[in-house]
Formats: sequence, structure tokens, C-alpha cells
Amino acid sequence: MRRPTSLSGGTKSTCKVQTTLRLPRQLYERAKLLVENGVKGSVNDLMVHALATYVRVMDRKAIDDAFRPMASDKRYQREALRFTQLFSATDAETIETRRARPD
Repeated sequence: MRRPTSLSGGTKSTCKVQTTLRLPRQLYERAKLLVENGVKGSVNDLMVHALATYVRVMDRKAIDDAFRPMASDKRYQREALRFTQLFSATDAETIETRRARPD
């Protein structure tokens, strides 16, 4: 692995790391076609964008997976309902106030 360099080549704290990918030829050709059609400035930019998007999706999936059991947790459902009822009056007041004077 090569030494990390900053995004601008200077001393910024955000660094890029150079690596090598082995892509199936058909995927690479399709990526090049997207670049030629102006989707991204380079194959590298396309790969960075695609990988960053994938990582965000996987992070979101991990969060969703962590909270999924709450949907069938009876104790949690009772507490959520209790809080909803507890704050329903102030929630309604907030809604009415926002309707009366929109920002």
C-alpha cells in the first residue's frame, strides 16, 4: 500500500489512499461509458462515488437492522404509545401554532 496523500496534495487531514482494483472487463467498460457520457469526470470519481454510496446504504441498513426488533417488542410498543398519549396535547398545540404562523 502506498503512503496516503491529501485530497489537495497538501497537509489536509482528509487523505486519499491509492489502491488497485481488479474489475470484470464488462463492468469497467460500462463504467468508462458512463464517464464518456458525462456522469462523472473519471472512472476513479465514479468508483469513489459508487463505493461511498454503497457504504452509506450499508450503514443505514445496519441502523435499520438494529432497530427492527423494536417493531415486535410489546414492552417498547406500550411505552411508545404511552409517550404518544402523554404528549398528544402539546403536539396538537404545536401543529396549530405552526398553521397559524408559517415560517
